[in-house]
Amino acid sequence: MKKRISMARVAALGLLCADPAPARTWAAPAMATWTEDPRTSVTLAWERHEAGTARVAYRERNHSATDSGPEPVAQAEPARRHVFTLRDLMPGTHYDYSVYSSDGYVARGRFWTAPADPSTPFTFALHNDLQGGVNVEAAKAVSAGIVKANPDFVLSTGDLGESRFAPDQAGAVESWNLFFECVADELASFVFQPVAGNHDEPENPDSFWHRLFELPDPHDYTLDVGPIRFILVDSTENEAPRRAAWLARELQKAAFDPAVTWVIPAFHRPPFSEGERGGDASIREWWVPLFTKYEAGLVLSGHAHTYQRMKPIEGVPYLVSGGGGGWLYQVAPDHPNVEFATSTYHFVQFRVEGDKIRIEGTLPDGTEFDRAEYLAHRHVRVEPAFPARGEACTVWYDAQGGPLEKSERVTLHLGRDEFAGLLLDLPMQRDAATGRWKATFTVPESPKWHLAFCFFDPERNRWHNNHARNWQALVAREW
Repeated sequence: MKKRISMARVAALGLLCADPAPARTWAAPAMATWTEDPRTSVTLAWERHEAGTARVAYRERNHSATDSGPEPVAQAEPARRHVFTLRDLMPGTHYDYSVYSSDGYVARGRFWTAPADPSTPFTFALHNDLQGGVNVEAAKAVSAGIVKANPDFVLSTGDLGESRFAPDQAGAVESWNLFFECVADELASFVFQPVAGNHDEPENPDSFWHRLFELPDPHDYTLDVGPIRFILVDSTENEAPRRAAWLARELQKAAFDPAVTWVIPAFHRPPFSEGERGGDASIREWWVPLFTKYEAGLVLSGHAHTYQRMKPIEGVPYLVSGGGGGWLYQVAPDHPNVEFATSTYHFVQFRVEGDKIRIEGTLPDGTEFDRAEYLAHRHVRVEPAFPARGEACTVWYDAQGGPLEKSERVTLHLGRDEFAGLLLDLPMQRDAATGRWKATFTVPESPKWHLAFCFFDPERNRWHNNHARNWQALVAREW
């Protein structure tokens, strides 16, 4: 059934206007995103009503009085949209910038580059679900709170505009103008790194989403910031099955990478949500088993206009944050899945220190209403990340915190394709330097897609099978 926008919603979006021919274009303000390596580059983009030339000047925040910074970068070819990717920047550094267009537009802002050392502490904010500024006052208040909190960058799981349910083209333009109005200072202050929500209409190739944000990919991409590998994925309706293969490979690549401490998937529709807007069944079916198999450290979503910090589900913590400016929904704080939940306008602050992340649910005025701390821990790594048939593979197992923590003997129980057939039971050796268990074997030829495995203590007849999901390792592609 096609959803219709109500007249009240239209009025809230500012779509009722006396002008019979409203403007068909907008002047998008300058904003910073990461499209390449966040440690050494940033992309600045803005858009004007008319084509013209442009330039960018930038320099480190704590520059000396005599340091004028690098030479300004110029765009000589006239264009409405101006895009500059600045490279060879210093990691872990705050920069000031100024952008200029030949029509007289001048804007100033700042951005931060990710640190080269993954142990360097940093902060970021999660800001979701403005829907074009449906509640303009609330959206502005949340954005102002983020500016005052001064994180190093902002992450968003979407529903920033209202392309999907705007009544016409002028309405879609107006919703994005409201978004720009609500977050003007925020966009000028931080890298703003989003993934699309359903209201952004990313499945429509003509959606404004595809021209407003410079991203590595408009739908799915990964981003390394300090010890975190963010996996940002499009969760628009009916997309979960089509994106499961890409997601599985990116989760495996991250989970088995020794340089990655945290694997954090971020997307719009939550698999678990209790209250007026429930979780997405398709994502629960297709993605949630992968998050458990690859031991995701934390999963971030929006869509439900509430705050819900879930108890770990099959070992994985889930956080829903949708209080950025859309109408609020009721929530079920006493549901057994929920650790803490409330319905209020808010953002979430993240304080990252190596293998520790602290989250703080924060009201627009800076009041903290919830706090939790997570420690990174992954039981399994595989070398190489994608084992090849007929070649050597090593499985590392950290028993700490699991049912085999005190075991004196551990066996690797290896099967193919969800244990469609058992391949071998292999005794593991404890590595003296790390305390982890280790087994090396030649990958059999028989698996169609992946190895499946868990761990067994033969003396105590005790298993560690990862919440009955086991672990998996997709084998290297031969095509």
